Amino acid sequence: MARVVDEPRSLQFTRLNWLLLSAAAALIIVGYAALASGSPFVSTVVAPVLLVVAYVVLIPLGIIR
Repeated sequence: MARVVDEPRSLQFTRLNWLLLSAAAALIIVGYAALASGSPFVSTVVAPVLLVVAYVVLIPLGIIR
C-alpha cells in the first residue's frame, strides 16, 4: 500500500490576507489613539473593544485565511 505524505504548506498571502491585516493595523492605531483621548467613555469602553477586535479577530483571520 502506498503511503501518502502531506507536505507542509507554506503561507501564501492573498489580497484578502493583506486587507485584513491592514484593517487590523488601522484599527490598532485608532484604538490606541482612542485610549489616549481624554474622554472617559471612549478610553474605557470604545478603545478596548477596538483593540480586542483587532488583536483577537482581524489578525488571526488575516493569518489563517
